[in-house]
Amino acid sequence: MKKGLLIVVIVILAIAAGFLYFSREEIIFPKDTTLYKAVPVTSPFFLEFNSLKAVPFGNPAIDELIEAEIWTRFFQLTQNLDTLIQNSDNFPANLRNTSFVLSFPFAGRNDLVPLIITGAEGNNRKKALENLIHHLYPSGKFSYSEKKYGKHTITEIGSAINNEPLFYSFAGDVFLIGSKSISVEQSIRQLVTDGILNNQYFRAVNKSAGSQADVALYINHQYFTDYAGQLLNGETKTEVDEFGETQRKNIRRQLESFKSFAEWTEFDFQFNDDHILLNGTAAADDSLGHFLSVFNGQQTVRFQAENALPQNTSFFCSYAFSDKDEFFKRLDNYFSHTDFYYTREERMKRFDRGTRSNFKNELQGMVKNEIIVATTTIPVDPENKTVYFMLQTENQPAAEERLNKLLSNYATRNNIEPAEMGMQYAVNEEISYPVYRFPYPSFPGIWLGSPFGIAKANYVAFYGDFMVFSNTERGLGEYLRSMELGAGLTKNTTFQRVKQKNASRANINVYADLNRAFGFGNELLSGKMVEILEEKSESLRKFGFVSWQIKQDKELFANSVVIDYNPNARDQAQTVWQSTIGQNISLKPRLVTNHNNVANREIVFQDKQNNLFQLTGEGRIRWSIPLSEPVLGEIHQVDYYENGKLQYLFNTKEKLYLIDREGNNVAHFPVEFESPATNGVNVFDYHNNRDYRYFIAHEDRKVVAYDKSGSALSGWVFETTESTVTTPVQHFRIDNRDYIVFKDETKVYIQNRRGETRVETSAWFENSKNPLFLDLNGTPKIVTTDVTGQVHYIYFSGEHEEKKTDSFGKEHFFIVDDLDGNTVPDFVFVDDNQLVVMDENGKKQFSEKFDNPLTYPPNIYTFGPELKKVGVVEATANRIHLFNPEGKQHEGFPLQGNTEFSIGKLSDNDTGLSLIVGSEGGKLYNYSLN
Repeated sequence: MKKGLLIVVIVILAIAAGFLYFSREEIIFPKDTTLYKAVPVTSPFFLEFNSLKAVPFGNPAIDELIEAEIWTRFFQLTQNLDTLIQNSDNFPANLRNTSFVLSFPFAGRNDLVPLIITGAEGNNRKKALENLIHHLYPSGKFSYSEKKYGKHTITEIGSAINNEPLFYSFAGDVFLIGSKSISVEQSIRQLVTDGILNNQYFRAVNKSAGSQADVALYINHQYFTDYAGQLLNGETKTEVDEFGETQRKNIRRQLESFKSFAEWTEFDFQFNDDHILLNGTAAADDSLGHFLSVFNGQQTVRFQAENALPQNTSFFCSYAFSDKDEFFKRLDNYFSHTDFYYTREERMKRFDRGTRSNFKNELQGMVKNEIIVATTTIPVDPENKTVYFMLQTENQPAAEERLNKLLSNYATRNNIEPAEMGMQYAVNEEISYPVYRFPYPSFPGIWLGSPFGIAKANYVAFYGDFMVFSNTERGLGEYLRSMELGAGLTKNTTFQRVKQKNASRANINVYADLNRAFGFGNELLSGKMVEILEEKSESLRKFGFVSWQIKQDKELFANSVVIDYNPNARDQAQTVWQSTIGQNISLKPRLVTNHNNVANREIVFQDKQNNLFQLTGEGRIRWSIPLSEPVLGEIHQVDYYENGKLQYLFNTKEKLYLIDREGNNVAHFPVEFESPATNGVNVFDYHNNRDYRYFIAHEDRKVVAYDKSGSALSGWVFETTESTVTTPVQHFRIDNRDYIVFKDETKVYIQNRRGETRVETSAWFENSKNPLFLDLNGTPKIVTTDVTGQVHYIYFSGEHEEKKTDSFGKEHFFIVDDLDGNTVPDFVFVDDNQLVVMDENGKKQFSEKFDNPLTYPPNIYTFGPELKKVGVVEATANRIHLFNPEGKQHEGFPLQGNTEFSIGKLSDNDTGLSLIVGSEGGKLYNYSLN
């Protein structure tokens, strides 16, 4: 029982520690307060249940926690008790309707001990409870012993099976049961001393609590922080600040400020199928130095954070206020009662001297009514996270003028050329923004305290009415690109669900996308908690977001927390950006080189209306051109003029195209074919001297070699194949010998560069639709399959070997590669709705069945010298999958998408990989992969 109840502690703290509160306006008469008298005043928090029936069995979110073995023992115990009382004549039925409190007082310095408190008025109730205990713990299996504690008796229930005893006692009109005697003793002592009912702030939040709430949670801020700190990372880190001084950072110590957040908080639980709602109030008093008092007298404000933040935001906190002068006055007063006061004042004076101004007043003068701190998707190593700090300005030109004056003063004082404080950041070829280097990166935390201390204001720019600071130049550039593309937070599907459940006006707004922010746990939490999160991650990630809103409401602060539950949360698009194309995409999006800026790639693809598109790496459409037909095969890049500028080479059924980076035809292209093409062009540059050869097969069964201008080569002597060639012509070089290889329906042709037969092979079988592959593991060989899925090795000596595999349908897809770097070829098959991976000896590595057919061939993606992964597309379900060699999906998959996809770096400055894929509704997504 002890272990189960402690798990409840962990989960409740995980929910409550970061968020906590919102709106309720009606005043309700107080509930029966008998049980509160027994709650030890040192309890950081306690739960109140109206009855056993109040426990929300069958709720999808609760079922998810039970499935993940979170709260399991607690729910099993309460459900068993409810069933036992309901189905037995030995216990009064009204026991099911008995309210109870689950409290967690401290035992020792940091150990929380669960304690259940319920009413025991009268001898009949006491007898019923004692009978229930003896039924659950029969004396034949458990030992009972008693001890006196003052005027009361404490009974210990022992077990020979484990060393987890229980202790219970009847004290006055309450029944107490806990896992340690000390918690029962604390409660007995509490009954005869001043308790939480003597605290005016507890009474205030209790009075405002909903009388019909089945489950309520009470937070005592004075003690909550002491325990919650144990869940956080206690490591002290050092960093050198802008003044060259070493600063020590400790997240656990920073939580101490939460003690002064408020005095008491209460909120009621409401369990829905797709979310858990917590409504309640917090009591704060400026005479006690509570932070929430900073918002006294402030009207709620329609917050603008959603219009200023990028689509890939993982967390934000915003303060919104109607009277900024009063807000900043109260903020200064709040800090004057904290240990941080003298540090803050000393730093502000340094900022003043460095800019020859009243630095704080200058910043406050720029602000309109909202301040924001935010992070984008948290990488595996949260040290590399991008953090934004934003001020909504009264007037953007005036704010920029003030900023320039501050920077000019700083430059003069430090003998720096003012021009060195700024630069132009080019979002693309047409749009650029001025970006400034900011000399005091620590000022957000110095000025505003937690959580703004996570921001480092190294760079600043203006976007619309917002002054935007970032910890990195790259991060600020990504922000400007995203916003120019219209990829704001309002386009985020997760945040759209938030808006449906949140109020549009508040004073404090907090939002966390738990999937995007999951990596934050590695920085914030203790090692033990990180292990728990990782172990339960599959279930916890289904709680897609948490939002928390606070507004000043008369003498209290109304609070609302929404915890989203979405069993398909992992399937939701979590993109860096999304671009709307209009029509669904038909040709695999490919990353291509931008010869004007080789550090940044561009993207080309075709849609189902045969329009060819080029997009920037930021997702902005540069151009689209209509084609009369679908592109066959791949789009290649060539340097036609041999000047370093690249063009796109590809073919349709009727024409060979060469298009420059601006979307214009090059030279005399397109070239019309004498006979329609039956495969996609392949490009060979034998000597890497840009003397290209283009190879295309045609309906007249000719395989034609073209020179770089698109004219047929007279030196290519090959005539015709026996049947149609539908897969690309290949060029393999083995031991400095060139092989031109292709196949028709039944034969494989191995020619030299003139088209003459180089290798005769006796291999004859009905070829599948899959291309030919070169495998260099062991003896070099050509690998392909027949229509039954059997694998054929064709050696360059002409010998032929058949590898036995499973049987597959005629329309199967096949690819071969060494996925795990063990030098043994792996065969990858896709047949209808099944993915099968086996080694060359037929040993199955893994297989996966899907709900829908896989209509595209599998693709192989390289993640390291000994790690390649297999990607497949479930197009009709708009899902893409990425598997490692053991059959486990890459973290975060499946994702949304309905085309083949490309994985690579869009920019050399990117810390992770980008996955580019088309999606339903004519969308192009850029996912960030760790």
